[in-house]
Amino acid sequence: MRERWTALCGRIGRGDTDTLYELLESQYAHSPRAYHSLQHVSACLSMLDGCRGLVLQADELEFSLWLHDCVYIPQRKDNEERSAAVARLFLRELSAAEMADRVAGLIMTTRHTGQPEPGDAALIADIDMSILAAADADYDHYATAIRTEYAFASDVDYQRGRTAFLEGLLKRAAIYYTPWFADRLEQRARSNVRREIAALNRA
Repeated sequence: MRERWTALCGRIGRGDTDTLYELLESQYAHSPRAYHSLQHVSACLSMLDGCRGLVLQADELEFSLWLHDCVYIPQRKDNEERSAAVARLFLRELSAAEMADRVAGLIMTTRHTGQPEPGDAALIADIDMSILAAADADYDHYATAIRTEYAFASDVDYQRGRTAFLEGLLKRAAIYYTPWFADRLEQRARSNVRREIAALNRA
């Protein structure tokens, strides 16, 4: 991961990439990151590699994936804003501040609160949600990890909140916004989401 980060930073600017990586690594190591860790970033980067031909600004999208969950406190509603602010600081350190607004916009898209713009914004939204179409065992591990991150919530509150989120996904015309992801992942994701809802209702 460090080598990939160094290569990316070398393409977009110049600066102390080792220190930035160590700062980023420390951010992603904060508890209670059972899911939103550098492992999640790595999975997103692998997914990006698989659809790179669709990307308009590959380095900006990759940088956004690296930073999109660097601030994550489950109790807060402004994690994406804070992550975008960190991204701006990193880009300033890399002498690439001209990318800051675009990167911040991509990170804010991972709030998943509305229809993203076509192009890279739709791609980052789909990449971030690609876990929903994982194999059964991997999806179950993801669902367990999310519950761990919300350990502060009672079972009743978690069941209510998580079910509402999942049912909201099913109510969409499509979970994924780009044809590339929808064709490959939509049906699998819907099956997993329905399975998790059923498990929550049995709990």
